[in-house]
Amino acid sequence: MDINKYTPKFRIKNKDLLHLADLSPEEIFELLYTARSMKKKYKVGEITNMLRGKTVGLLFGNVSTRTRVSFELGIRQLGGDYIFLPKNETQLSRGESVKDTAAMLGRYGLSALVLRGFNDEELEEFAACADIPVVNGISDTSHPLQILSDLFTIWEKKGKLENLKLAYIGDGNNIANSLIIGCSKCDMNIAIASPSGYSPARSIVERGMQFGDILITDSVAEAVKDADIVYTDVFISMSDEDDEKKKAKLEKYRVTKGVMALAKEDALFMHCMPVRRGEEVSAEVADGPQSIMYDQAENRLHLNKAVLTLLTMGDK
Repeated sequence: MDINKYTPKFRIKNKDLLHLADLSPEEIFELLYTARSMKKKYKVGEITNMLRGKTVGLLFGNVSTRTRVSFELGIRQLGGDYIFLPKNETQLSRGESVKDTAAMLGRYGLSALVLRGFNDEELEEFAACADIPVVNGISDTSHPLQILSDLFTIWEKKGKLENLKLAYIGDGNNIANSLIIGCSKCDMNIAIASPSGYSPARSIVERGMQFGDILITDSVAEAVKDADIVYTDVFISMSDEDDEKKKAKLEKYRVTKGVMALAKEDALFMHCMPVRRGEEVSAEVADGPQSIMYDQAENRLHLNKAVLTLLTMGDK
């Protein structure tokens, strides 16, 4: 489906946003069009009060820069309020059940709850037990907000999504998982280059193949050939312990100028950050003219506002 031929209604059916697999292509487009509208209004200083009278809970189980700042500022820009809840400062850290926490938070008047650093089982339980929208800020297996923001950024830069090729190089982590689902649902071609033992889960690949062709390879050159976008992430995710053996195995998957030269001449480089220059990407690529990683980071603000707006529109 061509996003540029889609007519948005600025509504989605889903109550929660846990994984991209839960969204239809049309719902993804609704979020991207809403993010574009939010960004246009922000750039001209237009005040929007879509969250006036609403409070969003930010329940975080790990540290954060972009997710926390983009949500806190985005909520304020929409006229709403938020309460930041580090998990280790709540009774969850002392054994209180997800069920009791989820049921209670909605009764205090929260309009939505953003979770960061929870596993899939906990996400599903929060969504089942809370009577308010629940958003996955990041989990071990998926990062839907990041990939939605990335798709928005690619649409901005390339003017389309359909038939573009994205090559992801490195560890088959939550970013790779969500890229497979997000790109395939938007009719983008995606190639993943990872060493043996570090490829994305087969179940994720098979799900993505329901929407399009996906290349899984251990060859960087094969993945990057004719790519419009080259994407990478840190070798060691925040939930993982430092692993020198893993770093050594992934060293051949560093994105360098030589790797970028294998892609299309106008290919762009993307990284969800934080970035480790000299590890998964060379400094000359990360800071070079093809890099759009700061645009990605900026667009998290507008995408997060779009998510909260559409999920809470029915909340009076």
